[in-house]
Amino acid sequence: MIIPLITATVMLQAGLPRLSVHGADFVDPSGKPVLLKGCNVGNWLVNEFWMFGIEGQKNVPKDQWSLEQTLSRRFGSAEDLRLMNVFRSSWMTERDWKNIQTYHFNLVRVPFNYRLLEDDDRPKQLRSDAFYWLDKAVSEADRHGLYVILDLHGVQGGQTLNDHTGRSGQNKLWSVPENQDRMAWLWRQIAQHFRGRNNVIGYDPMNEPYGGTKPEVVSVFKKAYVAIRSVDPETLIFAHGATDNFDHFGDPKVNGWHNVGFQMHYYPGLFGDAERIKSNISHLNRLKSVAKKVKDLNVPFLVGEMNVVISKSGGASMMRRFFDAHASYGWLTTMWSYKVITGSGGVDGGSWGMFTNEGPARSVDFENGSESDIEDYFKSFATQKLMPYEELRQDLTLEHPALKPLPKEETPRTVAPKDDVLPGWTSSDVGGALKGGLEVHGTSFDLYGGGDDIWGSSDQFRFLHQAADGDFDLEVTLQAVEDTQGYTKAGLMVRSSLSPDAATALLSVFPNGGTQIGVRSEDKGEISASDAPKTPLPGSKLRISRRGSTLLFYVNGSKVGEKSAIGLQGKVLVGPIALSHTNGELTKIQYRDLSLK
Repeated sequence: MIIPLITATVMLQAGLPRLSVHGADFVDPSGKPVLLKGCNVGNWLVNEFWMFGIEGQKNVPKDQWSLEQTLSRRFGSAEDLRLMNVFRSSWMTERDWKNIQTYHFNLVRVPFNYRLLEDDDRPKQLRSDAFYWLDKAVSEADRHGLYVILDLHGVQGGQTLNDHTGRSGQNKLWSVPENQDRMAWLWRQIAQHFRGRNNVIGYDPMNEPYGGTKPEVVSVFKKAYVAIRSVDPETLIFAHGATDNFDHFGDPKVNGWHNVGFQMHYYPGLFGDAERIKSNISHLNRLKSVAKKVKDLNVPFLVGEMNVVISKSGGASMMRRFFDAHASYGWLTTMWSYKVITGSGGVDGGSWGMFTNEGPARSVDFENGSESDIEDYFKSFATQKLMPYEELRQDLTLEHPALKPLPKEETPRTVAPKDDVLPGWTSSDVGGALKGGLEVHGTSFDLYGGGDDIWGSSDQFRFLHQAADGDFDLEVTLQAVEDTQGYTKAGLMVRSSLSPDAATALLSVFPNGGTQIGVRSEDKGEISASDAPKTPLPGSKLRISRRGSTLLFYVNGSKVGEKSAIGLQGKVLVGPIALSHTNGELTKIQYRDLSLK
């Protein structure tokens, strides 16, 4: 497939009317607010291999970089480019754009990889075919009545370690100034190319910038903002929040930023909490506080990704409730994702996609298959039988769908029954957590705690602690974790101070017995986490030991992790924690036999 050279000038076309930003709203030329809702067109211009439905097959690439390295090594760089273009021309065809229309959407977020436009061996030089696919995306969207948000999903150097950046294991945007300069330079080219294009309503400079600290994210965003505004004074720019909030950006107007809104991604019922309706109900209630914050700032707000997926977690009906809640606040929403292929095919118990494959996914071996086999595999996406997630389509398109009733939400516990004192230990509510409590029963005790999370760069929880210096062994037996939220946390912590952003090491246990080690290696840093084996409850014995500059983590006598104690040397605070994962209520964690030696 030959890609024609596209000139740098984009001609305005007669299609969708130009929208402008007025406060928190997009308005049409008559000044009427326009509610924008839609989907992402994922896996098209940056690949995510779980969306191909080939997990478990032979030689599945771990990311797009690995795929292209394989194709280039086997067939040459020119054939790699040709095959990738065969895939792109097949993944999104006329029928796919029409499929999106059947959901009555008017917005698409288009994720793409920087390597679509710029090569690493020729930094700050546009490829000859640089804008072919983005131009096609914007034109096809316009022709089908869809506004567009351009989303740089994979940034030079990578903004996280994740595969959806296009190349996993990097996270080098933050530590390499050249990558930041290249990103800003690229956004200047993109903005210059698409400025004035009627249906391009927003730029998303870096998707999920979760690999950097909040100050680093703000610093890099400023560079992109300046670059964009040097050529495009009006198109909205989305500042992407962290996993917890977007407060670190401050007020765009106070910062002197013009037409800057905020973006968050919400998956409250997933990743350890996949069959719970309660977490989604609580999430809908928590959105009220976000809405107040956005209203006070008076800027546009985008929920750039969200999905309930699992029917047991509310499914299609819950998705409609999410869309309706966002709409009631005037927010933009783009669900993930338009199309997802699964191994078995069909919609059984929910789906990540608005459309999916009707029958089983086709197999491919990128390492050993012939070039024609791989080309046929890519071409098959253009003709593969698809089916809609019909329940979702009905619930999203009917004016008054018959939504499945929600269970009555339990009255949350907001006051602890007691706040006893355990000799030698001190209780603290960190980071503005709802006041917790403590009930002591001889060698056992119940710790009540609130807080939104122990994550990102700022924590909020209940901490029962004392000081420790030198080598130590901190032990406790965990009896029960109240099932307040799927991400309710119990466990043992080592912490440099009571500051919300203090260096931290946490051996945590969730209500389902899932176990995790989280470490923030320095004050004001970000927590990184790794999973440990599940542990049975009750009676799980937890231990953190410090030996010199090393922290050792044990569950039921078996070592499950070892981390550097940098940032957690010298005098530290240690003890058990209680985190409800929603600061509007308290959870109850039952412990016994706490000791520090």
